[in-house]
Amino acid sequence: FLFGMTIYPYPGSPKFLEIEQLETNPISRGQRTNRLIAPIGKWLIWYSTKVGLQYCSQAANESLIALVSLTGAVAYYRDVIQMEYLDTVTIAPGEDGYAFRFSRTAAAAFCQRHESEWGVPIVLDQ
Repeated sequence: FLFGMTIYPYPGSPKFLEIEQLETNPISRGQRTNRLIAPIGKWLIWYSTKVGLQYCSQAANESLIALVSLTGAVAYYRDVIQMEYLDTVTIAPGEDGYAFRFSRTAAAAFCQRHESEWGVPIVLDQ
């Protein structure tokens, strides 16, 4: 699994969070597996969304969580995660990406849907 996020601006008062790297597919590392991978990606998005809700100060309809998707994951972010599609962006010369966002309101709704489906995690051995 590969995961990275950044809170912007830094330094300064946090306004929004960008999910920069999200890779949960073991096939991309040359391994085949039968275990269910989908919830892991959702949990990583849930975690980063909770961090954004806690630390960033955007208004209800402003962008709180942002990410850029490759072509193969557009349907996942749009249909499964239910992020709002914004526009195409250039990742590298000749390579397009697809920008998505959660507003503060949509981020809270995503977390509520996710927790209703999968439960709320607990910290063990504090």
